[in-house]
Amino acid sequence: MNNKIIRNISSLNIKFILMNALSVVIIVSGIYGIMSFFNENTVAEKINNFNSAFVKAQEYVNRNDRSCEDYLEKVAELHDVNIAIIDKNGKILLKSEDVKKDELNVDNLVKYFHREYEDGNFYQWYDITIDNQTEKFVIWNRQPIRFNENTMLCILMIPVIISMILTFFLINKKVKYIKTIAKGAGEFSSGNLDYKINKKGMDELGFLAESMNNMAERLKENIEKERAQEKFKTELITNVSHDLRTPLTSLIAYLQLVENEKTTEDNRKKYISISIEKAYKLKQLIDDLFEYSKLECDGIALEKNEANVIEILEQSIGELFIEAQKRNMNFKKEFENNKVILSVDSSKLGRVFENLLSNAVKYGVEGTEVYVNLKKNDEYVTITFENEITEEISEDTLMLFDRFYRGDKSRNSKASGSGLGLAISKSIIELHDGEIWAECKNNIFKVYVKIFNN
Repeated sequence: MNNKIIRNISSLNIKFILMNALSVVIIVSGIYGIMSFFNENTVAEKINNFNSAFVKAQEYVNRNDRSCEDYLEKVAELHDVNIAIIDKNGKILLKSEDVKKDELNVDNLVKYFHREYEDGNFYQWYDITIDNQTEKFVIWNRQPIRFNENTMLCILMIPVIISMILTFFLINKKVKYIKTIAKGAGEFSSGNLDYKINKKGMDELGFLAESMNNMAERLKENIEKERAQEKFKTELITNVSHDLRTPLTSLIAYLQLVENEKTTEDNRKKYISISIEKAYKLKQLIDDLFEYSKLECDGIALEKNEANVIEILEQSIGELFIEAQKRNMNFKKEFENNKVILSVDSSKLGRVFENLLSNAVKYGVEGTEVYVNLKKNDEYVTITFENEITEEISEDTLMLFDRFYRGDKSRNSKASGSGLGLAISKSIIELHDGEIWAECKNNIFKVYVKIFNN
């Protein structure tokens, strides 16, 4: 919910709306502020001018006669104002030349004291003594307080210019970022998928940059995956042709001997038996190739269920018991628990255990022990398969899990098996998000399988 609110607030639409609203506020505030400033300054100037005119008039105007009225006119002309001296009823006693009225509305003068009158004039009055009577000295501007067109234009232009500058700054910032995103798109289109667009902000442009980076990352992964699959197909064809050629050639040779009329009956039976054995090995190789190709191409989905890993191990050991007895070998088990429940594909995991145990029996020293240990903690289960081998493996330990690798550099046909068992095991364990690796020291070979708890 909070993320949605943040996204809505951070969207470009909201930003532009806020920007426009801010511009309007700036313009209106600017006009109001500037007009208020000019108005206050104009009024202050008027009051000072009125005060000065009153002081000068007060010095000589004290009688209701022609000479005082002439002096009053000179003061009014000097200060560019209108002046009238009225009695308490508003009747004009003395006035400057431009005053055409004979009386003034006293109530309105009181109402608009220090404020602009409805006729646009600004009025001020003072007490003055005329013929020993206290009268009112009223003074107001000759021209109403108005801003001319040039002044208004200047007032309007100042906030508009400020708003335009702010708008340009904000838009220019986004335009620069759009150019950055466009540059990133160009890099991606030219094949540079390692390029990263710097994400700025949480608005649509920021999410666009993030989406484009994610898109480039996925494209890179897909391309690498496709290349790996192409490489796998090429290597698979090469290795399959190599591994199938030898047993097929041998099988054909034995079948030709069987077909030969000069072959004795005993030899014919012997050759038929060998041919059947070769055919089974070919079938095993083809089955392994088919399963491995499906694993590598994501063609197999695990069917996980809650299963006891101990039972899967025990079943695998039981299936290899006879083979171990033929080589006078025994299994030594050490399990910390009798029941370890994990979410696994029982069939696939059993295939891994059978392959590892089969290798231990097949390549271990005759008459030795095969140790199977299981340990469990809060995070994962570790299963160890340990046996003694005739020759120590050094630099090839990691290569054991590569397809078609049999532990001998010549890859001759004397090495039993398809060379895919450990590669298949590795793929199955990785499908379980687990790990598998091998160690060899002092002719003791160990394979570790780590499966994480649910």
